[in-house]
Amino acid sequence: MKSIYFSVFLFSIYSLTIAQVTDGTSKANIIKQIKALEDLETKAILEADTMALKNLWENDYRVYNPYDRIFDKNQVLQGIKSTFITFSSFVREQEYYGVYDDVVFVMGKETVVFSGKNPDKGKELLIRYTDVYKLIDGSWKIIARHANIIK
Repeated sequence: MKSIYFSVFLFSIYSLTIAQVTDGTSKANIIKQIKALEDLETKAILEADTMALKNLWENDYRVYNPYDRIFDKNQVLQGIKSTFITFSSFVREQEYYGVYDDVVFVMGKETVVFSGKNPDKGKELLIRYTDVYKLIDGSWKIIARHANIIK
C-alpha cells in the first residue's frame, strides 16, 4: 500500500514539474513569444509609441510604478503623451520567466535614463521589474507590471 501512495506522490510531483503548459505549446516556445513581446514593448517605450503600447497592454492593465503609485493603462499612456514617462535610454534584461498555463511572469532589471518632464530626467537609474502576461483570445497581453527604482 505504501508503494502505491509513493508512486502516486512521485507521479504528482512529476506532473507538476512538466505540466506548466497544458495546451501543447512548449514552454520554450512561449518564452520565445514573450521575449519578442518584451522587445517590442521596450522599443515602443523608448520611441513613446502609444499606439503600439495600447496593443500590447490589456485594457485593464495596471502598473505599480517606481514612484509608489498604481496607474491604469490610460494614466500610463497620458504620462507618455505628457513626456513625464519618456526615456533617452531604456535597456531591459530579462532574468526569469515563469510559465503557468495561460499566465507568464517575467522578472528582470532595466537601466533607464528618463527624459521629458520627469524629475529624474538625465539620471541613469536601475529598476527591478516584474511583468505579468496572460493569454487572452489567443494573444499574449501584458496585464500588470511592478517596478522599483533600486539606484
